[in-house]
Amino acid sequence: MKYILLAVLLISTFSCKGQKIKTFNPKEMKTFNIQNFEKNKGKQGYVNEYQYKLSDNSDVREFSSKAASDNFELRYQKEVTKEFNPIKYYFYYYPNGVLNKEVLDFNNSVVEIREYDKNGKLIKETDFDKNFRHTFEQIHDMILKEKKVDIYDTRQAVALRHDTPDANIKKYYQIHVLNSKLVGNEWYSQPDYSFIIDDATGKIIQSAENSQK
Repeated sequence: MKYILLAVLLISTFSCKGQKIKTFNPKEMKTFNIQNFEKNKGKQGYVNEYQYKLSDNSDVREFSSKAASDNFELRYQKEVTKEFNPIKYYFYYYPNGVLNKEVLDFNNSVVEIREYDKNGKLIKETDFDKNFRHTFEQIHDMILKEKKVDIYDTRQAVALRHDTPDANIKKYYQIHVLNSKLVGNEWYSQPDYSFIIDDATGKIIQSAENSQK
């Protein structure tokens, strides 16, 4: 199975509560440079898109759209990712280029949303970590210590978070450990084994299939 996953990961130093994921530099993403976007969009072969790299080698994808939810107003967006990291940042802008909303995503699990008014003032913050006893940072430290697997490297593992009220284990983290090899200039990954972590207890639960691991 060919495995190519782009994501951005910005982290700070270790602490007793786990390695903290930073919010992206708000100054750098505070506004959308409409003039620069209009000048460069489409030149790289991507219709209505402009792509470039930041100084830390993160990949930025800029594009515009019109949606019924926005009364078909022209809106702008940025996606910031970094290769082999599970975090992706989404930035949404008003027609004047002022930041409307930013979303922090970990492997398709939303971690945090910040919303701003048309003057760029923060008006609402939603922290989805508050719905769980353990954060991705704490799960990262736990698995790194007990399994020697780094969920911040998507060549090693993919970590998913679930909230299933009707299940026996209502909230849990599902970890898929991968066996990855560099072939030529590309990484290829195959499933190795999987397990879950009960969010309520923080205990690792092995699947029967991989109980020998």
